[in-house]
Amino acid sequence: MAIGRKQTTVDARKPGSVEAALRRSLRAAVAGDWSAAETWLERIVQVDSTDLDAYHALARLYRSQGAIDRAIRMHQNVLLRRELGRKERAEALLELARDFDAGGFGERAAAGYEEVLDAQPRNREALRRLVVLLREQRAYDRALALVKRLRRLDREAADAAELETLVSLARSQMDEGDADAARSTLKRCLRRHKTSGLAWSMLGDLEAERGRDARAVNAWRRALAAEFSMAETLLPKIEAGFAARGKASAYEDLLRSTLEAQPSASAPQIALARSLRSRGQTREAIEELSRAVERTPNGVALHVELGRQVLEAEEVGEIQKAYAGLLDALERGGQVVEESDA
Repeated sequence: MAIGRKQTTVDARKPGSVEAALRRSLRAAVAGDWSAAETWLERIVQVDSTDLDAYHALARLYRSQGAIDRAIRMHQNVLLRRELGRKERAEALLELARDFDAGGFGERAAAGYEEVLDAQPRNREALRRLVVLLREQRAYDRALALVKRLRRLDREAADAAELETLVSLARSQMDEGDADAARSTLKRCLRRHKTSGLAWSMLGDLEAERGRDARAVNAWRRALAAEFSMAETLLPKIEAGFAARGKASAYEDLLRSTLEAQPSASAPQIALARSLRSRGQTREAIEELSRAVERTPNGVALHVELGRQVLEAEEVGEIQKAYAGLLDALERGGQVVEESDA
């Protein structure tokens, strides 16, 4: 018969007892045994309520495990203590704000970070998180004012926060139908953040709505140059803008120059092939795609487009070749599933 072990307790009067319990809790946490870590921390706070380190550690553990209410109660209880010094109170305020933040209580978290900043005006974490929460609450003026304070402490974080806040503000203004205000906000954004593809793209959309096709195309081209990952979204807009101005050939020139800089890019290659096909140059389109799949044999999107075009052209030999190439590309990418594995 197995012999049960006597439960180890924490005796605050015994030298080293609390420290030993903290070490056991730490070892349990490192091993991922959160239940054991929690148990040891709970024993410590039960016998020594003055140990704030243990209190905070236990509350953080509750928070990390999703027990937000328990973490909140613990930190609220700490803040009720009259003997707290300024440093200890500021730490407890920050922990409570983190609790509300983790629990999704945006307004209470924002109020908590505001209290932290009253006590510690240069607290970077409080500034960063408060800007995010205020942006989510559409309190843009207050968020941008705090960005200025953050910039004195962390320029990189402030620049990112400002960009996100101004873009969010412009999107909100667009949703409300205030195009003039949105345009003004985006231009303000782009004066400082000239390489924001999203801001340029949004500005292009606004210009297109006003019928200013040349300005719209220019903005979308700036967006494409800034963030090529947006090509699939931007190219159809640029094509429509050129078409509205009767400059379809200029669009193809843009695609070819883009491909010179990004020869393995699928989006401009597919766009070029479709543009050629729309003008009746089906053979040229298929040849462009054939060369593209030779350069980028794993480009599934290229193989798919080639397959579609040869199907429409009803070229039997090319259809078989395109299908075989697509299967090879899928297999190389691990996207072909064997029947036995399905």
